[in-house]
Amino acid sequence: MPAKILVVDDSRLVTDIVKMRLEMYQYQVRLAHSGEEALLQIEQEVPDLLVLDLHMPGIDGYEVCRRLRNDPELDDLRIIMLTSSDDKGAAFEAGVDDYLNKDLDLLNLPNRVKLILEMD
Repeated sequence: MPAKILVVDDSRLVTDIVKMRLEMYQYQVRLAHSGEEALLQIEQEVPDLLVLDLHMPGIDGYEVCRRLRNDPELDDLRIIMLTSSDDKGAAFEAGVDDYLNKDLDLLNLPNRVKLILEMD
């Protein structure tokens, strides 16, 4: 069964590009365009992996990570931060499993997704 991935970014262009890239590798991809929307979707169906932007209006990526890591039922959800920011330290402190730069690492995203999903 293909892995379920939730992609969260306030840019519809970014979510569309990421969705297209990941669907090429047979992943099931859902989209959210805010931290609030992501948390609601996760309540309804927990994905295997979250690809999360950092800077969004309302609840940002840091807060989404903190909330998930503080929930005993969701604290093991795999999270990749995909952002144009360079604040890796704060992202890892918030609880991400991996950190990718939108401008540099987008082509590597499917490979990183595969690696993160294979982690125990």
